[in-house]
Amino acid sequence: MSYLFYIELDGSSPLVWRRIAVPSTYSLYKLHLAIQGAFGWENSHLFEFCVRTSSALIRYGILDDFDPDPEVLNARKTKMSKLFKEVGQRFEYIYDFGDYWRHRITLEKVESENIARPYCLAGAGACPPEDVGGIHGYFQMLEAFEKPKSNEAKEYSEWLGLMKGEQWDPAFCSVREVNKRLCLIE
Repeated sequence: MSYLFYIELDGSSPLVWRRIAVPSTYSLYKLHLAIQGAFGWENSHLFEFCVRTSSALIRYGILDDFDPDPEVLNARKTKMSKLFKEVGQRFEYIYDFGDYWRHRITLEKVESENIARPYCLAGAGACPPEDVGGIHGYFQMLEAFEKPKSNEAKEYSEWLGLMKGEQWDPAFCSVREVNKRLCLIE
């Protein structure tokens, strides 16, 4: 079996979203890796999945040996098939507790076909760069690029490693590039 998820970056404009298929045998940690690949994040920060039930908010993440949070369950040991039972289920994925990138995830379809690796079917919008300061910092960056000759725009271009004359396109998404990254997940 496989799951088809629609994932959008909360508050993004233009909307940043991906539609990915993921093997049902994956743990939540592997789903995290698939989301990282689908959006182009660098997997350099902590993450958490939040699933709301009728009676509680259940949180899954990576357990910290030095500062354990008894309310966080182990994402490495939790299979997706344990949680996702019906189409339409929604949950949150939060990446980087400093920048607080919140993603809304919807289970769109459960397929009977078995797949070995995740893949992206569609998407739109460029994933904001790591450590830009969250959604508000991203909007500041986009605003700076509206004045391409400004010092701010030059600083952002340098920070992003853009070549002279190259521009950041907030609407750009290459499904081909996304699938190249997803092929690397074992």
